[in-house]
Amino acid sequence: MSKRYEQVASYIGDQILSGLLKADERVLSVRQCANELGVSISTVIRGYELLQDRLLIESRPQSGFYVRAQLDLPQAPETSAPEQRPVKVSMGKLAVQILQNSRDRKRIQLAAALPKIDVPAVAQLNRIMAQVAREQSRANQMVDMDNLADYDSPPGNENLRCKIAQRLINAGVSVHPDEIVITSGCQEALVLSLNAVTNPGDTVAVESPNYYGMLQAIETLGLKALEIPTDAETGISLSALSLALREWPVTACVLATNYSNPLGSCIPDARKKKLAKMLEAAGVALIEDDINAELSYDHQRPKAIKSYDKVGNVLLCSSLSKTLSPGLRIGWVVAGKWLERVQHLKLCNSGANTTITMVAAARYLETGTFERHLRQVRQHYKQQRDYFLQLISQHFPSDIRITNPQGGFILWLRLPEGVDSMDLYYRAMTENIAIAPGNLFSVTQQYTNFIRLNYGQESPQNLEKAAILLGRLMRELMAENKI
Repeated sequence: MSKRYEQVASYIGDQILSGLLKADERVLSVRQCANELGVSISTVIRGYELLQDRLLIESRPQSGFYVRAQLDLPQAPETSAPEQRPVKVSMGKLAVQILQNSRDRKRIQLAAALPKIDVPAVAQLNRIMAQVAREQSRANQMVDMDNLADYDSPPGNENLRCKIAQRLINAGVSVHPDEIVITSGCQEALVLSLNAVTNPGDTVAVESPNYYGMLQAIETLGLKALEIPTDAETGISLSALSLALREWPVTACVLATNYSNPLGSCIPDARKKKLAKMLEAAGVALIEDDINAELSYDHQRPKAIKSYDKVGNVLLCSSLSKTLSPGLRIGWVVAGKWLERVQHLKLCNSGANTTITMVAAARYLETGTFERHLRQVRQHYKQQRDYFLQLISQHFPSDIRITNPQGGFILWLRLPEGVDSMDLYYRAMTENIAIAPGNLFSVTQQYTNFIRLNYGQESPQNLEKAAILLGRLMRELMAENKI
């Protein structure tokens, strides 16, 4: 539960960010705010200090607190323009290096797309996990827990599948629990889905830029990737995809429909409906990565493309890794007409998840506190985004371009002319800052002047330190290259 001073900050901050309070406009006095919200003066002062830290208000001597003039944010990157031909994927070792570096807590971690985990919900989940483990050892328990430490068989724990089916209603998807297969995270769900609908040598259409884990999966299965132009706000280009379907023998299409990684794009509902019809008509399976959808800053969770699927052509993949805890390794796939094939592949490849984690996840979802947790982390990520964008406007060179995502916790940034992302990556490492270079997010490694940044994990103090240092490093590289 958020502290009272954080509620004060949210109350005033939301008025500023929504435009109700304008730049240079005086905010409520400390006493007025205390009376209006029914809190102490010291609570309001702490809330106003937090707003100052977030660069939303400023104190003027003998006058009070005023809305701080917000800096103009750089524009978003242009729609990508990848080379549109099927390419054999070879990702190299950089992705492994990024993940290894993400475990080093001596560094400011802006590289890996991992969520904030020092939250009450994760502590509650850990307590439930410990409770389930203790129950396993009790012979006189009332519930049959004999095989808690064992592996369940696909499709996985029934109670957990029921809870997931209930949550999918918010995505516009109505499925029976038996249509869901529990997986070890979303990555396994994506790999199983790809394996189910393709054969080695087939061509898969993907967004560009694209999550490197997806590209690694395509490489592992011996598939070719066809990169499609993608907009930072509205997602994949429908016209470019339509042309690609006519020119190339595409077997499947993989899309992160809501707050994609790394762009943060969210496909509008009308375009989702067109996509579902287009791919169905072309006989192309659609694998939908919906892992970030519940991290929408809006009150309404976006629909999944699966909600427009009438024939089982969409395989919907997601997990609790971004919304709750990546260590839980609970994912799922609604496999449509490939359900039996996915179940068989799951059984052959890894069996089911351990029963203890599935039971714990189901019990946590039963507590009814997940929605409150989501509200808290959405607010946290939104505040972190606003703060980090302001820091970037202050400290980075002016000719960058950057996304302004409406959900999730990552930014995609085009570097100044002549600044190579790998050069910046290695120099940032010497300053104990981890970033993700753009080379990772394309099969042709074309995003050499882009980086991805995670603003969700680190403290405001570390975000400020990173922004200052990264800005300095960019300017050093620009000077060396005489830009």
